[in-house]
Amino acid sequence: MRATTHNLFSVGLILYVVSYSGYPLLITVLLMVVATVFTNFLIDKVGHTREDGVPRRTWVTHSVVTAPLWGAAAWALTIIVPAALVGVFPPGLVLLALFSALGAVAGWSHLFLDSLTEGGIFAPGGKRWALAHFSYDNRSLNLGLSALGLTLLFVALF
Repeated sequence: MRATTHNLFSVGLILYVVSYSGYPLLITVLLMVVATVFTNFLIDKVGHTREDGVPRRTWVTHSVVTAPLWGAAAWALTIIVPAALVGVFPPGLVLLALFSALGAVAGWSHLFLDSLTEGGIFAPGGKRWALAHFSYDNRSLNLGLSALGLTLLFVALF
């Protein structure tokens, strides 16, 4: 999937999930957007190698076990760093746990989208697994999943 698709889908999904607990503060929404983009950036930049000039996913970030850990770490940093900058350190453990759990969801949402492509994801045991075998740049799939993410975002905010 394209990075834009990952980000729109993940932000929409996360804010939709969070909307069930009420309407979050604007600063929380902004931190969630930053954390989601950071998660997708980490998973894609750390977890790819090149073989004969072709990018390949690695188990380091594209495994059903490791992706949620990367997401939780990215989201934890997204709450710890701003808290430290404003002198509230450590941040509340409940908020840190909530952000870490949402980070795991962000990691899994990244994997869900990647499981729809021919490269698939890594299941336990190191085997590749895919729900479908679309090209990562399939225009219809990227547009459809981006639209779904925007729809979830719209429903969450309104």
